[in-house]
Amino acid sequence: MPERSCAGCGSKKPKAELLRFVVKEGALFPDPEKTGHGRGAYICPRRECLKEAYRKKGSFSRALKKQTTLPDEDELWEIIKGLKP
Repeated sequence: MPERSCAGCGSKKPKAELLRFVVKEGALFPDPEKTGHGRGAYICPRRECLKEAYRKKGSFSRALKKQTTLPDEDELWEIIKGLKP
């Protein structure tokens, strides 16, 4: 099983255990089906990891290798709570 690093905590986990995000029109979007085109950024499905990814300025942009506009952290967490990795 392929592994990916969490953009928040940095731990390596199987890809299936992490949530994937992609960039569409410059903005970050969840990709729960893991079928979106292009590079993906991954985080553990935990609030602490999302907070850490936001705290580390540019962590999503670095993982995606392109400039990314982040949505409001609380709004993104509400979306994530409804998703399964």
